[in-house]
Parts: sequence; structure tokens; C-alpha cells
Amino acid sequence: MRPALPLPSADEGTRVPGMLLIRTDHDDDAWRDVLHRMGELPGLVTPRPGDGGLAPAEEGIIPRRLVVVDDPAWRGAAPEEVREALDGDGTWVPDLVLMATERTSATPRLRPLRAFRGDGDGDVSLFRITPLQAALVYLVLHLDLEITLDYFEEWSPIAAEWEPEEGEDLDEWEAGLPDPVGAYLERLDPVPRYTPPAQALPLLTQGDTDLIVRTDFSDDAAWETLLETVYRPGDGGPIDDFGDYIDVVDDPVFEGAAPEQVMAVLREWGEVMLIADGDTMRDPDHRVLAVPLEGRIGCAFRLDPDRVGIMVANLSIGNQDIEDYMDDETLKAVEGRTW
Repeated sequence: MRPALPLPSADEGTRVPGMLLIRTDHDDDAWRDVLHRMGELPGLVTPRPGDGGLAPAEEGIIPRRLVVVDDPAWRGAAPEEVREALDGDGTWVPDLVLMATERTSATPRLRPLRAFRGDGDGDVSLFRITPLQAALVYLVLHLDLEITLDYFEEWSPIAAEWEPEEGEDLDEWEAGLPDPVGAYLERLDPVPRYTPPAQALPLLTQGDTDLIVRTDFSDDAAWETLLETVYRPGDGGPIDDFGDYIDVVDDPVFEGAAPEQVMAVLREWGEVMLIADGDTMRDPDHRVLAVPLEGRIGCAFRLDPDRVGIMVANLSIGNQDIEDYMDDETLKAVEGRTW
């Protein structure tokens, strides 16, 4: 029998979204590597067995919770055991459960975690996800990600009965599985790992319009040229001014903010976030950084400013997908077995 998971009590009022990360393997180095890749995420708690409810989130901060369980009593646990332990009355239930297993330890390049939805109906639909991808999903978990989680289950499924046969080489068995969701992100240099900003960033609302957030203030002329091109690309299309589709955040508090730091303060749902960073200002073409907020969350790519307006307009009506605007190199990297 496993002990009860050290989960907080169920939230009163508005539920706090979040994840449960549970260690089921014995490799200390692999576990430390997983935690490092996850980053210094807001809302991270490491309760001891028997701990009760957690203190409410600070006012003005988006509530979120990452409960990290490192209890020797859970070594070797199967997903079904964890799922059963989540069925207790009166306890908080995570949106997503992440498990660091023996295969996490045995695959140091990607450190794949086994994952499943915590609020399922009893079935455990397993998929594999990298720690970095899980961290980026966590930053926007308060948004509506049901369709994204559906995608994850399709892109990198691992049925509970998928286990190597007796005598089968584990590495060969692993190689026969789809790449874990987020494998592409783990190959970037540097990787988009979350660290706390130097100063608290204000919350941003992204609703009917998408946001372009300025994070470099070195060249006002370049910024004005960028906005003019974004709003009025002059291509003679049916929309001659995209000002109604895009809101601008031009606040020096965001100076030098990393994309994942901006992701963490988005309060409302949106399909893509646009960043005007130092590379944007120095680029003669002023290409902005487009960061998907659903599906391939965090798989950022550069986009010419004269295509920004038409992209957000088409995404808003479901006429196109974010992949339709990715450059060939990024699209090739995120599709198929190179995800």
C-alpha cells in the first residue's frame, strides 16, 4: 500500500490550476536534472507527507500550483496507482500529472516524463512529454488547454501495456516510440527555461485581440516602423488596417523580459503571443517573435511584420493554424519524429 499523496485540500471558491510532479525512480542525478529543466516556476511547492492546504496565492499573481513529490514510498509506482490516489474526497486534483520514471533516468538527452490528466474519468491516457515542454504548458495552464492536451495524447501516446518484452533492448524499445512532446524545444540552444524576472511584471489581458509586447527599448524609430508595417502592410488585401486585431504593450517594465516570463503573466486566452525583442529591433526586416500559446506551446519562430496582421486575423476565425506561418526549418523540426 502506498501512502496518501501530500496534496493540499480542495480550494474554496475558484480552483487553482496546476500540475503534480512525482518521482518514482531512484536516480538522484536524473531527478535533479528534471527539476533544473523545469526551471524556477512560480507556484512551486514541495509539501511533506501529511501537509494540508497551502496558503492562498498572492494578490495580483495568476494562481497556479506545481506540487513536487519526492517520497521514497512512491518509488516504482505505476500510473494507475497515482491515478487511484487522486480519487480522495476533499483534496486538490491537478490538471496534469507528471511522473519521472526509470525511462526518464535512462534517457538523459530528453528526460521524458510520463503524463496523464489528473481529472480524468478513471482511464489513464498516457503520453510522454519533456520537462521543458511541461514547464511551458504550466505557465499557461490557467488558459483553456483541453484541445492541446488532446493533441499531446495523439502526438506521443504510450499505452499502459506498452512495455518491453523479456530480453528486448530497452533503448531499441524506446527508439520505437514517438518522440516525447517538446523534444524540439530540448534541442534549442539556449533552451527557453523559465527564471523569475528581475522585477514583478504586470498582468496582461489577451482576449479578442492578440498582443505584441515590446521588450527592447533601444530604437524608437525601429519600433515605430515595425508597428506601421504590422498595422498597414500595404499588400492591397481586404483588410487595410489591422489595428483592431492587435494591441500593443509598450511598457519599459518589460525591458529584457524573456518570452516565457511574458507568457507567465498572460491572464486571458490567446493563440499566439508576439514579442518585439532586441533581435527584432536589430533585424533590418524587424521580424517579430511569434510564440504559440496552444498546441505547440512555446515553439517560437520569426515572422515578417507584414504577415502578422493576416496571421492573427486568420487564427481568430479558425481559417488557418499556427503551423501555416512557421518557417520551413521550424515546421520540419516540430513535425513527425523530430517533434
